[in-house]
Amino acid sequence: MSEGKPVTVWSGQKQVVMDALRESGRYVSKTEYVDKKYQDAAWIFRQAYQFLAEKAREIVPMPDGAEYPVWVYGQRHHIFPDFDTYYLKLDVPQPEIILFDSRKWNKILNLEYLGKDRQDEIHFADWLEQRGIYNKLNIFRTPHYPVEKKEIIKSWDRLLEDKETEPSYTQGMVWEIKNEWIKELYKHGGAG
Repeated sequence: MSEGKPVTVWSGQKQVVMDALRESGRYVSKTEYVDKKYQDAAWIFRQAYQFLAEKAREIVPMPDGAEYPVWVYGQRHHIFPDFDTYYLKLDVPQPEIILFDSRKWNKILNLEYLGKDRQDEIHFADWLEQRGIYNKLNIFRTPHYPVEKKEIIKSWDRLLEDKETEPSYTQGMVWEIKNEWIKELYKHGGAG
């Protein structure tokens, strides 16, 4: 991406993030945060997050201390509110953000094949059925399906192919949040 006008996005964060921003002027996400948040399902998120982290490093250099992406959204209402959620409106320099379609990302979070189109996805599902695979999570949960797993992960490269995304499906990532990017800040249930 070229330097230019900053990209305005929203991020929903907890008090611990606000504390880190206050103390150090920046926040980065760590593997341990994902493990703590998702517990028994953390292995699924680690698989998807690791894929994106590897691809993102090729586009935006990972700063010191960062391990996983920090999520941002094109619209504030995409943030799931919780009792201690803070809404941060950020102006992020273009070279420090990666945007993508949330529908594609949700397929990756579900460890699904990301087809070129609907027909491609149907073809892949048929291929799995012909191989006797009905529980797609087993492809990642067990070591018995290396070919299928490789095909699914390879399909995820399509996440970053689109240069433009419909605003209602715009999601993205940054490696860190910096204080100077925060343009507005609201606590869930507060004014704003």
